[in-house]
Amino acid sequence: MSMQSNIRCGAAGTAALLLAGISTPVLAQAVAGTEEATQTDDEVIVVTGSRIEGLPSDGPVQTISIGRDDIVESGAGTIIEVLQDLPVATGGGATFSTATAGPLSSDTPVGASAVSLRGLGASSTLTLINGRRAQISAFARGQESFIDASSIPLAAVERVEVLPSGASAIYGADAVAGVVNYVLRDDFEGIELTASYGNSTAGTDEGRYNITGVVGTRLGDRNSVMLVVDYFKRNPFFLRDRAISRDSFRPSQQGFYPSYNDLFFQFFDQTEEPADGGCAADDFGFGNFGEFCEVNTNAFISAQDRLETIGGLFTHQFEISDRLTWYNDVLYSRVESRGISSPANFSRAPIDPENPFWPAALQADIVEEGGVTDFSDYFGFPIFAWGKIPEPRAVEIESDSYRITSGLRGDLAGDWRFDAAFLFGGNDRIQRGLSGLVVAQNFYDLNLGNICTDGTRVERWDVDPGRPTADFVGDTCEDIGLTTLWYNPFGGQTTQEAGVAELLGTEAERSGKSRLYAFDASVNGTLLEMPAGPLKAAFGGEFRRETLRDTPSGIAVATIDNPEPILGFSSTSAEADRNSWSLYGEFYVPLAAGLDLQLAGRFDDFEGFGSDFNPKIAARWEPVDWLALRANYSTSFRAPSLAQSGAGVLLSSYRVDCEATPGACDDDPTADGEALLSEDVGNPNLGAENARSFGGGIVVMPNSDIELRVDYWNIRHEDLVGIDEDDFIRRALAGEFAVVGDGELATGTPGLEVTNGFVTDAHFQITNLGFQKTDGIDFAYTHRFGGGDAGDFTFLLDATHILNFERKASEASPLEQLAGDYLYPDFIASGKLRWRKDEWRAALSGHYKSGYRDDPSDRTLEALGLPLDSEYEVDDYLTFDLSVSYDFAEDSFIQLSLRNILDADPPRVLGSSSNVDLFNHDLIGRYATIRVTKRF
Repeated sequence: MSMQSNIRCGAAGTAALLLAGISTPVLAQAVAGTEEATQTDDEVIVVTGSRIEGLPSDGPVQTISIGRDDIVESGAGTIIEVLQDLPVATGGGATFSTATAGPLSSDTPVGASAVSLRGLGASSTLTLINGRRAQISAFARGQESFIDASSIPLAAVERVEVLPSGASAIYGADAVAGVVNYVLRDDFEGIELTASYGNSTAGTDEGRYNITGVVGTRLGDRNSVMLVVDYFKRNPFFLRDRAISRDSFRPSQQGFYPSYNDLFFQFFDQTEEPADGGCAADDFGFGNFGEFCEVNTNAFISAQDRLETIGGLFTHQFEISDRLTWYNDVLYSRVESRGISSPANFSRAPIDPENPFWPAALQADIVEEGGVTDFSDYFGFPIFAWGKIPEPRAVEIESDSYRITSGLRGDLAGDWRFDAAFLFGGNDRIQRGLSGLVVAQNFYDLNLGNICTDGTRVERWDVDPGRPTADFVGDTCEDIGLTTLWYNPFGGQTTQEAGVAELLGTEAERSGKSRLYAFDASVNGTLLEMPAGPLKAAFGGEFRRETLRDTPSGIAVATIDNPEPILGFSSTSAEADRNSWSLYGEFYVPLAAGLDLQLAGRFDDFEGFGSDFNPKIAARWEPVDWLALRANYSTSFRAPSLAQSGAGVLLSSYRVDCEATPGACDDDPTADGEALLSEDVGNPNLGAENARSFGGGIVVMPNSDIELRVDYWNIRHEDLVGIDEDDFIRRALAGEFAVVGDGELATGTPGLEVTNGFVTDAHFQITNLGFQKTDGIDFAYTHRFGGGDAGDFTFLLDATHILNFERKASEASPLEQLAGDYLYPDFIASGKLRWRKDEWRAALSGHYKSGYRDDPSDRTLEALGLPLDSEYEVDDYLTFDLSVSYDFAEDSFIQLSLRNILDADPPRVLGSSSNVDLFNHDLIGRYATIRVTKRF
């Protein structure tokens, strides 16, 4: 069937659903005429997975709920800490906090976090707040837009509902892998104050402080208000703070003592040797290119950002009448965070041979290696340096997130209810450099004598920052009566003249704004009475406008002439806006006693990307009162995110995998690939992603104390928007993109630069890739049993076994099996034993993640003295947590939480630059939190 036919069918189907919805109040009135409708004062619950109120939680679709008590019991300080332990949110680093945070625009923004379901990516997981859309982060993760979980104050959350399966038919685009819905607190009366403090037991200071207050009251008979205020502060945590991550398995060979080569006479690089008072003996080495002085970059990198947040929630409800309520809520959060990355590299930086700081011993070594008579033979020609700026790159981010919702909900005829609301949300971010951001042009000029002490510039050398290289001209500051200001790249770069630091450093301020404007309306209720029960339905529509502006400092934007304006750092501009609208309908049909059917359909129209109709069908059959069988099928649709559709050029990094792409390594799969400071290039011709999912399961409840749920799920996700570096290299070498020599590939042009058979630069283009397909089994078991005088006990177990996770980037790429591969544990489980007796409560929980295949480079194995032809596995990982609390008054308690009580070290991961897996494992170790809550 053609795309146009699909759209017409979808529109016709949705129109029919809406026409049915328009007629529902009349039908309901007819039913009410013969049978009096019943109403209760109980709160009506909407379960994630359906727009229809009052359905059972064990319906035809699997759902997971994490309540307020679960959140408190976990001892978590942020939302992402609560969700990271969920088995359905594990795999491949797609659920992230600060593990990949850094200064590049391709990194995770410092202080940000997001959740991904089934390992399919944060952009494939729809995040809702109170069942409605949330604004995206103004800074993307590379070119992946996401909802920042760090912007939601934990004290404002009543519960988190997770629907780990495709749900576009109900909630719209992006729900490829499922939905995470943050339900906020409301209708609170009284005063609640909470204070907590936490720290590791390792002797380093990873302190965490949290103070919250909740105040709620009724104003008269019809008004109620609530205010939540949440302050949180967390100290940074560094890789150097733990023995397993302190020393990199593979230190950087570009050091604070650079390696020098004129690229003409010399064959091997030369550096300041230990015997001459230069590089420390332990850091000195000789590699493929000659001498180097290595640096342990793990000594600088923060594994957990410094974070400080202040946020809150204000809610107001006015009961206009017994059947109509006006509700309003305002959610606000300010996040200030600071992240530190490794010092920036400089490569092929031209140095003037007449720089007055050249050490005599180094000059002699270069003369000997080059086979020349005297060092003056190099005058007029640059000597190139490969090294590292001595300061780490550090950035701070200020983020303001806000969301205002105002709506009406109420009763129509019979049990029909409606809900309509306007929503405005926004995120404003500013990023500033604190250290280590060096202006490349000034760095080259200072090394070549092109700048005078008063800031005047002369043309001693004509610099080409694109390669980089320089041609000698000969003008000097002294010719015009001034003094040359020189950079000193020697002696570890620790001694510099006055004025150098001011010329080199920059804040490179980057700002971003995202906005969301939305209106939605829905109705739900009983459509008609059937022999097996009421046929319930929901109908609605939504309009959204989203805008994104990501504006970097002009000095940080890569150009054709200057592809790396700041050493080891760059940003890109992103600008996009989009309107979209949707119509949906849903039916819950009781076909027979114990047999229910859920039918849903949604039509979405995205400006610039066309339209799509997505159906869903699910069924639940209860043949006996202790057994239920369920199954579901749905399709999903995701338009490229604003960051993807509006992307410019991003500076990123990638190390060539010679085993995967031997053509990039002179056809030698055993070679060590080049570390690239690459570009990610936008694509105006992106298409939408599509997916289909199906699953089924059983629910066994032999009595009210035991419940067993087993669910199979299967998701196929096609036309993925993204970058697969290996696939791009294969396609480029096959002739699809430009392949040119060193320095010949213009900024913003997709392609490769190749030198002596090795890929030395790459401009990767974002595109629609192939597919990924994953399936597995979820297992959930709950057992409640009374212990008599010993108290009451509850045992809970949740586990996910990923049977397959296949990914094929394109027709030219091999089929990858990711389940059990690098960063993808294929079995994840969490168990908990709860106990309660009188005023005492306790919980002991365990978290298990299976091992997986490691992915070390040959250079890492050589550095560790390990065989190159062996397979390496990452060990299984098991930790235990403990929580104990005492209720000293009604709704008031003191609690001690211990995470990783056995202080288990994470397993060694040879393929990670951190030595460990920061996505799936815990590096911080045993962590204790004391919390006191008092309610008045």
